[in-house]
Amino acid sequence: MKNFATTLAWMLLCICVAGCAGRDKSRPLTDTQSKAKTTLETQMQAATQTAQTYHAMDNPALLKKLVEQSKVQKEPFNSLAYRELKQRKDVDPESLVALVKQNQDAGGVLPLLLLRKQSNKLYLGVQPAIRAKILTSALQGSKHFNTWGLPNLYLEDASHAMIEAGRPAVPDLKRMLSDTRPAPVFGSQEYMVYEQYKYRLCDYALFFLERIEGHADFQMPKSVAERDTLIKQMAAKK
Repeated sequence: MKNFATTLAWMLLCICVAGCAGRDKSRPLTDTQSKAKTTLETQMQAATQTAQTYHAMDNPALLKKLVEQSKVQKEPFNSLAYRELKQRKDVDPESLVALVKQNQDAGGVLPLLLLRKQSNKLYLGVQPAIRAKILTSALQGSKHFNTWGLPNLYLEDASHAMIEAGRPAVPDLKRMLSDTRPAPVFGSQEYMVYEQYKYRLCDYALFFLERIEGHADFQMPKSVAERDTLIKQMAAKK
């Protein structure tokens, strides 16, 4: 999964390349090409400086940033704290367990997902009810749904964690079955799929409930009417 900043940078680079490929090399860049080139250079410089800043931080500072970025709904692939901590070998997984227990809402989702990467044993040792509460809170509060992936196309770690949480996640997921607000994603391929399915929060809830019930091969119908029928049937189950 490409992060948004990287995608934008490539778009700007393509503008420059496309504009430069067909022009006379002796001619100066047009205003549009020059602005795109400047924007790209500035963005790449800022990204490099920011990455260096995070690389220089110690683990406690990064863990603090991890929670902050979790609370503002940064995706794992867009969280510099998550990306830096994931590649370090000296992160104490017990410190991640502590953060998870201290942040039993959307603020705990990045620590939880990092713990899942760093120590599956300690991750599974966190009570499923706590994991479910964190993940359902994050799902309910999502503005963009790239953290979860796209049903029928691919699933991100957060979706696998939701399914692993199992039955404790069911009550909150069932409450989301009545929430029809859009569940948009960014990214060219992802957005094309979203446009085809018009995914909603209730669709994600349905998908997770089906998988938690053991329907490992469940595929989301393309028709909204078909999905609504399945949602009604799921909501009626006790």
